[in-house]
Amino acid sequence: LLCVAETHTHSVSVQEIQEAGGLCAPMASAERLEKAKQRVRAAAILFEHKEGSRLVDIKDVAVLVRSLGVNPSGIQINLVLDQLAHVNATSDMSSLLKIDDIEQIVTQFLVTQELTVLRDDYHQLLRAFRAFDTEGKGWVEAEAMKMVMCSRGEEPFTEEEANKMLHFATDDNGRIYYEDYGTKLATDGRTI
Repeated sequence: LLCVAETHTHSVSVQEIQEAGGLCAPMASAERLEKAKQRVRAAAILFEHKEGSRLVDIKDVAVLVRSLGVNPSGIQINLVLDQLAHVNATSDMSSLLKIDDIEQIVTQFLVTQELTVLRDDYHQLLRAFRAFDTEGKGWVEAEAMKMVMCSRGEEPFTEEEANKMLHFATDDNGRIYYEDYGTKLATDGRTI
């Protein structure tokens, strides 16, 4: 647990695990499980600490999970991190995790928590963007959106993260036409 304390500050209780749906729900079909396992392994390899080491730094796990096209809450990420820390507790590698352990725990998480980590659908995204478009113009200013992204929410974006996201969403006039962008966010082709 020492490596978890160094990388995040929230400890997760058994009650929170149960409230979040637990991580031990009935398993899915073997084919779906294998497909999810392959996706997790491919993503984990991209986050290797050193090429060929088959180790990933625990600090990279949250980004790794989100790179799989899901949107877990902070509590759900902490559940995964706590499970990984528990598995890694007997290891002499303080913050490095074996890809096999990541594959097993993250796959289990994705399959059992599928309905709670899926991306927002197009209509939910439109409602969110429209809350910032009080005049009904069909677009929002990228700078205003950046300010909100970096200052609000459970885990606000860093300026670098916001810039990367907005780079793909913003036109030459500094506007985000949210109907088009909402389509891209909701239907990028990734499934669990």
